[in-house]
Amino acid sequence: MMRRLCFAACMVPLVAAACSASGEEAAGPNFVIIFADDVGYGDLSSYGHPTIRTPHLDRMAYDGIKLTSFYAATPTCSPSRAALLTGRYPIRTGILWA
Repeated sequence: MMRRLCFAACMVPLVAAACSASGEEAAGPNFVIIFADDVGYGDLSSYGHPTIRTPHLDRMAYDGIKLTSFYAATPTCSPSRAALLTGRYPIRTGILWA
């Protein structure tokens, strides 16, 4: 529990810095990461699924960059997200399941 609180406390300044409302356009890159559980490569229509329709995700893929390769740190939700946010192996974050 304490590790999760520390993790959350460390993320607050990063989120606050990213969301600062200074009234000026940000000079850095603008990007969105969609990290979904149990979505396979062919589960979206933009990647060729014949029956599942995902028009909003298709438009994002068409207007932006469509990535075709990604490796998750673990096959479960929380450790993979922790690894994505911290850049560390899940075992080092202390979040091992759920």
